[in-house]
Amino acid sequence: MSTNSSKVLFEMRGDVAVITLNDPDRRNALSRQIVSETFKALELSTAAAARAIVIASNGPTFCAGANIDDLKDGWMERTDPLTDPALLFRQLVEEPRIVIAAVQGGALGGGFELSLSCDLVVAAEAAWFALPEVSRGVIPNTGLALLQRMVGSRVALELILSGRRLTSDEGVSRGLVNAVVPHESVIEKAVSWAHEIVSKAPPGAISAAKRHLHGHAEYDWARVQQSVTDVPRAEWQEGLDAFTEKRDTNFEPFWRVSAPT
Repeated sequence: MSTNSSKVLFEMRGDVAVITLNDPDRRNALSRQIVSETFKALELSTAAAARAIVIASNGPTFCAGANIDDLKDGWMERTDPLTDPALLFRQLVEEPRIVIAAVQGGALGGGFELSLSCDLVVAAEAAWFALPEVSRGVIPNTGLALLQRMVGSRVALELILSGRRLTSDEGVSRGLVNAVVPHESVIEKAVSWAHEIVSKAPPGAISAAKRHLHGHAEYDWARVQQSVTDVPRAEWQEGLDAFTEKRDTNFEPFWRVSAPT
């Protein structure tokens, strides 16, 4: 799965599958194509009998979130199971094998959610994480489900409402990052860690540990998929238009409409 048009690369390193987002010109934004090809790469990993999976990216950015063109094209309102990021995130959470994110750069929005969906996170020293969706009239629907259990409801809401950046070091202190390594060692560390884990534990025990860990959290995936449409279209349309037009958002009219009379 490495043709000239591929936006996701697949390779085996021993027993570990490395799935690499490969659209650096678009900062590896989660386009329909990338989501679809990542699903296919996961299928390839199963066919190749991979014992663990590493999710990585090429270029300076790990993942800049959802592809803005697809969002403006009504992606949130016309979900397709083959290109729905929430379903991809769910598959990673429910994947019976260990999944490790190798975050070499910025992980924004859906990129942050992608890392949250992995079991373990190795980050470069200069990597950072942010959820800017609310400031664009959108919500991080998967982040709302996964982040709270990791950092608590107050910190989760603060990160979602502020959209501020977390450094790798703060990610460690918040329980969002497991290890910080030099940029050039991120993938190698993730792969070696994956090999270490599968060399010391059998597949059934790993799968059961993951399944029951997440089972205790009781994620409502139907709510995750539906919740993104709860934001009024006019609000997220303004947020996305402002982003593509490189101007400040104007949400004031929405506040006036919702004010009590």
